[in-house]
Amino acid sequence: MFLDGPSCEGALERGNEMSGRIESVSQYDRQRLTAEVEAYQLWLDSKTQEAYDIAQIAKGKGLDFSTEIEIPRASDLASRTEKLLEEYLRGLEIEDGLREILLNTDRESASIQIAVDVAKRMHARDGDLREAIDCGLRVGLAVLTEAVLVAPLDGIGAVRILNNSDGSEFLSIDFCGPIRAAGGTAQAMCVLIGDMIRRELGIGRYTPSTSEVERVKEEFGLYRVGLQYKPPPEEVEVIVRACPVMINGEETEKQECAGFKEVNNIQNENGTFRTRVRGGVMLVIGEGLCLKAPKIVKHTDRMEISGWEFISQFAKKGMDDSAKSKTFQSRQIAEITRYMDDVIAGRPIFGEPCEPGGFRLRYGRSRATGLAAAGLNPVSMEAAGGFLSVGTQMKIERPGKACAVTPCTDIEGPMVILDDGEFRRVDTIEDWAIIKERVVSIWDNGEILMGFGEFLENNKSLVPSAYNRDWWAADLTEALDHPSKVSEFAGIMGLKPTELPDGLPFNGAISRGGENPLERDWRKRSWYIFVRDLELNWSQSKKIGEMFGTAVPPPWNLWWSDLPLSIVKPLIRSLIGSTVREEGLRIFGACEGWDSDPLFDSDRTLEPEFDRWPLWMSIENHGITKSSLLTLGLPHFHSSGDIVIPCNWEGLLEGLGLVNENGVVNRSMDTDGHINDRLERVKRAKEIVAVEDERKRELEGRRAIARVRATTVAMQEGKGTLETEAIGDSASQAIPDLGPADPVKLGKSISLIDDHIVDGSLWLVREISSCRWEDSATCRIGARMGRPEKSGVREMKPMVHALYPIAETGGPQRLLGESSSKGSIRVQMGPRICSVCGSESPHIRCHNRPDPTIARECGGRTEERKKRIGNRRRRGEFTTVPISSIIEVKRRSLGLDKLPSKIKAVKGLVSIGQSPEPLEKGILRAKHGVSVFRDGTSRYDMSDVPVTHFKPHEIGTPWQSLAELGYTHDIQGNQLKSNSQMLELLPQDFIPSIRSKDHLLATCGFVDELLVRFYGMEPFYDAVTENDLVGRLAIGLAPHTSGGVLCRIIGWTSSSAGYAHPLFHAAKRRNCDGDEDSIMMLMDGLLNFSKEILPAGRGGRMDAPLVLTTRLNPMEIDKEALNVDCSWNYSRAFYEATLSQPHPNEASELVDLVSDRLGTIGDLRGYGWTHDSGELDSGPVNSAYKTLVSMTDKMGEQLALGSRLRSVSVDRVASQVIESHFLPDMRGNMMAFTRQKVRCVKCGHSYRRMPLAGKCIQKAGTISRGPRFSSSDDGLATCGGNVVLTVSEGAVRKYIQVTKEVMENYGVDDYTKQRVDWMSDSVDSLFNNDRVTVMTLEDFL
Repeated sequence: MFLDGPSCEGALERGNEMSGRIESVSQYDRQRLTAEVEAYQLWLDSKTQEAYDIAQIAKGKGLDFSTEIEIPRASDLASRTEKLLEEYLRGLEIEDGLREILLNTDRESASIQIAVDVAKRMHARDGDLREAIDCGLRVGLAVLTEAVLVAPLDGIGAVRILNNSDGSEFLSIDFCGPIRAAGGTAQAMCVLIGDMIRRELGIGRYTPSTSEVERVKEEFGLYRVGLQYKPPPEEVEVIVRACPVMINGEETEKQECAGFKEVNNIQNENGTFRTRVRGGVMLVIGEGLCLKAPKIVKHTDRMEISGWEFISQFAKKGMDDSAKSKTFQSRQIAEITRYMDDVIAGRPIFGEPCEPGGFRLRYGRSRATGLAAAGLNPVSMEAAGGFLSVGTQMKIERPGKACAVTPCTDIEGPMVILDDGEFRRVDTIEDWAIIKERVVSIWDNGEILMGFGEFLENNKSLVPSAYNRDWWAADLTEALDHPSKVSEFAGIMGLKPTELPDGLPFNGAISRGGENPLERDWRKRSWYIFVRDLELNWSQSKKIGEMFGTAVPPPWNLWWSDLPLSIVKPLIRSLIGSTVREEGLRIFGACEGWDSDPLFDSDRTLEPEFDRWPLWMSIENHGITKSSLLTLGLPHFHSSGDIVIPCNWEGLLEGLGLVNENGVVNRSMDTDGHINDRLERVKRAKEIVAVEDERKRELEGRRAIARVRATTVAMQEGKGTLETEAIGDSASQAIPDLGPADPVKLGKSISLIDDHIVDGSLWLVREISSCRWEDSATCRIGARMGRPEKSGVREMKPMVHALYPIAETGGPQRLLGESSSKGSIRVQMGPRICSVCGSESPHIRCHNRPDPTIARECGGRTEERKKRIGNRRRRGEFTTVPISSIIEVKRRSLGLDKLPSKIKAVKGLVSIGQSPEPLEKGILRAKHGVSVFRDGTSRYDMSDVPVTHFKPHEIGTPWQSLAELGYTHDIQGNQLKSNSQMLELLPQDFIPSIRSKDHLLATCGFVDELLVRFYGMEPFYDAVTENDLVGRLAIGLAPHTSGGVLCRIIGWTSSSAGYAHPLFHAAKRRNCDGDEDSIMMLMDGLLNFSKEILPAGRGGRMDAPLVLTTRLNPMEIDKEALNVDCSWNYSRAFYEATLSQPHPNEASELVDLVSDRLGTIGDLRGYGWTHDSGELDSGPVNSAYKTLVSMTDKMGEQLALGSRLRSVSVDRVASQVIESHFLPDMRGNMMAFTRQKVRCVKCGHSYRRMPLAGKCIQKAGTISRGPRFSSSDDGLATCGGNVVLTVSEGAVRKYIQVTKEVMENYGVDDYTKQRVDWMSDSVDSLFNNDRVTVMTLEDFL
């Protein structure tokens, strides 16, 4: 997928033109970056070709299923599409035509054009209408999904031409479960493509019968799998009746339909009815046509496609409501509670929705964020109980559903209260290590870093930015637009001109001779960073504000909007008379009697009834003064009953109208009048709103009564559901809404209350201070822990070395050695005929011995025997295999003195041909301790984490080695000469977890020995240490895809994650929201992957490298990567734009995104970042969820952390864990116990009921008799093994004790407590005899 040389030159010219149009795009060294990418691509191509050449020689020896490599290479989307669908295209060439279409139109339009073209060409060539439509549809879907998903292969089951009730033909498309991976847009577009194809080929439209419509409605009622949107019956009816193509599907669920069970046209190919729920139909209608209707309308309107007018009503859904809401636009940030729905035991909540104390949003991108990854200060990760590590998933409130955690040292850490009352912010791991044992409360979680692109990708409105040093620096640098202003600034700061960055922080040149645009951009960045990190005092910050119009910056700009206005008067009274000395501001007696445990005696008589102080201020614990200082985020400590604010107290006095007079704090103005007037107006406004709310409640009550009366009459008259609802709506709306008595006054009251809630004390500060003040704490983001980070070998369960069937002869561990002790075994394998001796052999190479006395097999290549009769999916037949003699021959052929002690095989093969892979591969895997996945490869899984820049010392690779790999210059264009220079990651380079080292080295050892002993060739890797793997090629693969992406290992990280470029993750159709993907060594995949051993079932081709992408083209990968920020900093205009909470599209021109650089070298290289990450592996090495052993320990730490976090109600957490995790699990386990099967511990056979013999009675008719089996009465061998339960009593009771402990320690509501008691009694009743009461002597004492 990368751009080749010639197109890069054209891209360079387009990039120069683009930079003139888009001011927000950062400059980059186009010439150098272009040369680096071209050299990089040539290196990748050369090394890839080398590996393919060696693998082809090995494959050509005829020892594998195919004599050709089964992972074809593809350089772009057109090539991938043709190679992925070659079995359907059957020689039809589409690559060149598709490439031409993609150059001239967007992806969606291209998918329609190529699908129609392929269908017409296939029909003209073969004359088979059904196959032509099927192939065209799959090609169109492949283009929509970048040809890396399994959806085009297994998401569409079949395409059929069926008949309407009048006999006319229509098109029916069978959608299957894997269509989910395609996403809603592709699902909906697939239906549209099908309609376009059937029009071109002259097939009529679908006219559903009533039974067919009602069947779909019934299925939606029975469908239990989560849908993003579940349409009501009336919407389902509209879609099914109006859609010109029948949305059909295979049965996927266990639930059977009852009302419309056997319906015409809802049948299998053999004529049997599909009676169970069809999940594919639910997905395409619910998540496709309903949710993605606006995108479908765009194409149907542009192409003037008739028959799709029905979709417009879904595209306009919700627009009317939004239009009505525009009469008043609240400034409050809406709470999003979705992430709190499923709280899991042992996985903490870090903040409730929008709750103060949660993570404070900071706009920006570090070199390790973007693509759904968020940055946290490493101290915040430690303070979260150690539950957050690099790659850990957090479920978040906004902008998306989840994110992966990465470190960022340029943002603020948590603010904590220590056991002696000290309140401070902790920004470094070193400071945290000193005070962590003394922390009694985490008052604020610190900042979370998220880029503008995350809001754009998730289609969420921006939230107001806090006024931080980033915004302040943007304000100041844009104001310094003249040399005289720079001189004034230097004078304020007491700096010499030589101590300032060169030139001016704006677009003007340093000298009259002009300036290189790139140098100018670097100069602007230098100024911005210099200003942002500048150390200044209160006097300097105030003078800068007066001179250049900047607001008061942190740390003097406190969290004023958090502080209720009604608490300001007692706070001011406590401050008057305080003294200012060298130690700081001392507030006398403000913490007298304070203790970290008992409640504080505080006076709440000043709290207004209409403006209650929030519970999160913890006034009962700290008193009014200390609680106010905590709420403002002002660090302080205790001294002899006094509170001492050591620094940054000047902003507090300035904001409250106080002044330092000769070391004593006094009033500079009367603030009480302002406060009293504001509170009185808020009180009157709330009274007006309360009257209106009561009027609305009364109106709704009368309308509800009218609705009930009308619908009751309609039902009595036998009206239908839709008609009854319409009658009820009409009756309800017949009662007029006369509106408020004074709409203008009501509107002003609502606006005043809204401003009062949002601004808090900030209103007063702005009113009385001459300085400019902006809100410094605008948005908190609620979060909870999702999945822990992952770094582990991908293994089948149980682990497997050899994809060779041994049925039950290998015992519970499926050991090949134990199976060989039987001599011969009878297993199911595909029939094959030797081309040399003509004998039957299930192996690829004939195992029969020409001379039975000599341990040497025939070795002739076998071919599949032609199928005789039947229509089974799998071709296997039971055959007797002399496993003992076969293993001995293999040992000798490999030149091994002895076999590994444990070689684990499989019970049976699930592929279509059911032919085993060469047994030699399994033997060598066992020798090296390498497991195999179902496709024959060996893989390692890691959590996905993005990175765009790194330093050599961070990945453990010397700079000299990196220079040999193409990293010749750092990001500023300097020659690479040290391990501390910052380098930009090349897009297909990969930094795996060091935990994968042993597995990858073992895999390389296995591949080398396979080449030497099995193929008779030279070793390829010769890898001894992890440094030997640097520069080696691998394949990255996501579980739901069928296309791998080529990557190169360049170093290692100590975290449990895999660092890679956002484009690389997006090429796998992944983002970095906590998912994990696998890598496999390239040579392992080329030698051992085969389509012949993939499972035969639906979705069997998923998670298999059916095609390998060798080049990345940002225009042909998932569009989420195009929304990654590339800015080095945000502008003042951007920060100001966020205040109105606009849609991201309205501010996109203010930010440099990858999408702005498409078609230039800038879409691959030259990325910027706003905040540094620090060390890439900072923070806990592993999440505490992984290090804590028992669920009791995890739950205990979860609740202990909740009790320390201000933003979390620990009692609510306890209740939610019990309700959403423990109770459902206990109920499910109890049901599983009552419905369970019993299982034989010897052969593994399961029974619905216990055999009367009390032991396993499985007959071994298909297995050779051996010492493990005894004879039954009919002479056949039986197992005779012990039969045990599959669900134990302990599994049912495991959560009961911990649930009771949680209730005792944290308390829950009575309803939850009664549910737990009832469930506990039910479990006791299940395992105990209720009629028998066991009593002891103590019962009578």
